[in-house]
Amino acid sequence: MLVESSFLTRFLLFCPEFLKGELGLTAWFGGEVMVNDENKEASSSTSTPSTATHIPLVDNYKFLYGRVDEALDENIDLVEAVPGKEREMSKSLPDSRSKKEPAAAETSQPKVESSGADRDPLDPLISKCFLLALPSELIDHILTFLGPIDLVSISSTCNSLSHHGQSDLVWQRHVQENVPGVRITSPAPCATFRELYIAHDPHWFLSKYKIWFCDYFLTGKMIVARYDPRRGCIEGYRLVAERSHPTFDPWEMDDVVLIHSFDPRCHLHMDQPVLQLEALSLESLMASTGNTKSEHRFCAETPMRINERNHNGVFSNFLLTRPVQEHPNMQLWPPPTIPARNRVRNVSQESFMGSGHRPQQRSQVSDQAFRIRRWMEMVAQNPTGIHLGEEVYTYATLDPKLYTPTEEKPYRGIWVGDYSGHGCEFLLMNQPDDEEPFDEASVVQREDETVEEWELRRKQARIYRGSLEAIKLTGDPNIPRGEYTFISDDLSDTGYVRTATEERFKGARVVKSRGHIAARMFRDDKYIESQLIMISHNRLAQYWVGFGHISFYERVDIDAFLSPFDDPVNIQSC
Repeated sequence: MLVESSFLTRFLLFCPEFLKGELGLTAWFGGEVMVNDENKEASSSTSTPSTATHIPLVDNYKFLYGRVDEALDENIDLVEAVPGKEREMSKSLPDSRSKKEPAAAETSQPKVESSGADRDPLDPLISKCFLLALPSELIDHILTFLGPIDLVSISSTCNSLSHHGQSDLVWQRHVQENVPGVRITSPAPCATFRELYIAHDPHWFLSKYKIWFCDYFLTGKMIVARYDPRRGCIEGYRLVAERSHPTFDPWEMDDVVLIHSFDPRCHLHMDQPVLQLEALSLESLMASTGNTKSEHRFCAETPMRINERNHNGVFSNFLLTRPVQEHPNMQLWPPPTIPARNRVRNVSQESFMGSGHRPQQRSQVSDQAFRIRRWMEMVAQNPTGIHLGEEVYTYATLDPKLYTPTEEKPYRGIWVGDYSGHGCEFLLMNQPDDEEPFDEASVVQREDETVEEWELRRKQARIYRGSLEAIKLTGDPNIPRGEYTFISDDLSDTGYVRTATEERFKGARVVKSRGHIAARMFRDDKYIESQLIMISHNRLAQYWVGFGHISFYERVDIDAFLSPFDDPVNIQSC
């Protein structure tokens, strides 16, 4: 972290003993489970299908459609495809690593214009460090501008700065800024906040970015990572959604079309964590990984110790990742449909064992992705410890900007949608930034409208512009994770269809959209005619014209799952 202080800059110039340092790390990860719809039991998922296999529907509900049954692959050809705008698939955001502390080679001491031979050794600018002449309170405030790496470095300069650099007040701030949703008041189980930060370094990015989705075959999985101050650990649980038995009501506008009811209930599957990183000392970590050199900790696999109800010989390791330079036809995670700061490979012939997949130093660590290696060991029949059925899953996160709604982009967020026999699936509602700022002068007051009506129309013009992309974070055998599920190319008057007058959707804006469909195993995919019914900023509906039915989508409040103290006894609504 760069220091925005002219005084501290002078300190760096006249304190040549300023050194670089690094922190320790520790991590323990956990397994995963698959959860079906309501009243279904959770079952352990230990391997990923590698070939096209029959995948049954989530439940046995009989879904009705007004025109064409979308569950039958042979019916796809009965629905006409519609043309659409060419999507720009390669999207990128500023690399978050550019904000990190630079590598040691890039942080050499600033050059002083005059050499030491030209300076008087009795010059007070050389013999005295002005930073230490300040009151303690000001020194502590200046150090708040430093990142963790620089704090370790400045603590190595002298006894006085070592005392200030190890202040719990400073280190508590660094812990807290990586723990959204929970107020940290104690460093337990560690003695100080500095020890706590070191114990979980470099894995604080897991709880900081909180949302993680993986490349599990076709369906994917989504977890919420958080910090539990009661145990001092970083944990992650799978986010699941359930729904009640659906009903099918005719639509007032067209009684052939059926409206599928949707009342989702989202919760964390608490029976088995996916992540569970205990606060361990560097020595304990090195002993668990079998390494004797601390510099190997970034490329080492960390065994995850999870108290599973039924272990069944399933083991897991945690792996850090390193970003790659993107090239055409590379298989990457997250996929190019999702804007990302950087991406990592999710295919490897050597099972991600090579150095090209693993960071060799801190500056190579990606804070946007990680991997989990899972395997089975039949100890009685397999005393040598050979891995059976080994699989590696790659997880990625989302830039908070993508799912944080704003006044002009109110539909951004994490949503859950109804996909008939496939059950509930999680989506990213992406509203890309507009290429040009909104022109206030483009909305002219009409002669027959009041000032209030004009202001309302101008506000709507700011909101209803640009496109809306619904991207699957979890998927199904037809449209898998990472693919578009529908796109509304233009929310403005260009794409405007009507304002709903029927009682169910009264007042909702209806715009043109394109629904994405495909046969199983994502074969013969195409976009068909559909309409997006914008009920509110927290609820949308999609009219699939060719299939003759309307399905719903609801916003998910991710922050409701961040505090372990708020875990409900019963399943709560999204």
